[in-house]
Amino acid sequence: MSSFTDLIALPEERLVGSWHTAHEIAQQPAVWIKVLDLLETRAREIAAFLRDDTALILSGAGSSDYVGRSVAGSMRRRLGREVVVVPTTSTVTHPDACLRAAQRYTMVHFARSGDSPESLAAYRLVRRTRPDVRHLVITCNGSGALRKAAEADGTALVLVLPPETNDRSLAMTSSFTSMALCALGLGWLGSLEDLRLMMGAVCAAADRTIGELGSLLMRLGELDFTRAFYLGSDGLQGAMDEGALKMLEMTAGQIITSSNSYLGARHGPQVFIDGRCLVVACLASEPRVRRYELDLLRELRRKKMGKEVLAVTATADPAARELADTVLELAPSGGKLADELRVLSDVVACQLLAFCKSRACGLEPDAPSPGGIISRVVQGVTIYDA
Repeated sequence: MSSFTDLIALPEERLVGSWHTAHEIAQQPAVWIKVLDLLETRAREIAAFLRDDTALILSGAGSSDYVGRSVAGSMRRRLGREVVVVPTTSTVTHPDACLRAAQRYTMVHFARSGDSPESLAAYRLVRRTRPDVRHLVITCNGSGALRKAAEADGTALVLVLPPETNDRSLAMTSSFTSMALCALGLGWLGSLEDLRLMMGAVCAAADRTIGELGSLLMRLGELDFTRAFYLGSDGLQGAMDEGALKMLEMTAGQIITSSNSYLGARHGPQVFIDGRCLVVACLASEPRVRRYELDLLRELRRKKMGKEVLAVTATADPAARELADTVLELAPSGGKLADELRVLSDVVACQLLAFCKSRACGLEPDAPSPGGIISRVVQGVTIYDA
């Protein structure tokens, strides 16, 4: 039994300040099955809504923006249409730069609470300035302002995810992966049974991380590192953007983070990696992509950069074991773990690492910002009409 498994077995009164985050991380494989059930129940309705060949805009802020970054490539390939990621923070300030006059759009909104000022403002602004744009809202909060506004409109489609996805902790965990799965599922509407079969390997990988590999991540969380650099490719780069944000949020900025692609890191950002930096390297399974990734790890090894390298991979080949100090092998038996679905399994590892580091820093992961610098729902943003 891993240290994390022991931890989540404790009663709530013995895990004050950590209980919600721990359980919201651990519940994810079970919640994903409920998301698949929701997709199957409403597949025809969603397919009819998406029938027009419009471009898709994936919209959100913070972690909800990273949902879009993590799934855009898969959605573009499977839906065969243009998919772009535009954060609500850009839509609110520069709407004219986000929407082309001649292009028809469907805007996909990701929102845990749907109560942040930008979420509602972006929706209302686009409805007012471009009434031809269609709206699909994916939210975790059935009582949120965005859900209410969209349903009152009558032209939008709203998907409310299972109530347990509406995380009570500050940092988004099960809300992030559940919204990502729902978005990925839009590309599988005609073959959801195939997606369910493939999700078996994803759930097994997450269960392995939470269970068998929990003690390994606890050890890494106790390492004396002061910064962390996250690497990924395509959708897994979006996943590592989220991993970096989780570490930054849960440690209240005590651990400084950055993220990039493997090729992008060489264009300056790798100077971030100093002797007290943990490198989290998410390795793709696709051989051609993986060659580029391993080349950068070889360079880091040759230049003696970083305190420690953690490789997160479906299966570990000799090169990964040679170039990383620690290997998190998600599917050691060789089970089919598709890279386009690994945003779910790999982000769980990043969430757990951030949780462990937060506790090692003496913080409470449920509310790690003692001064209230950041909050569960963004506050204090004034929306200007003109």
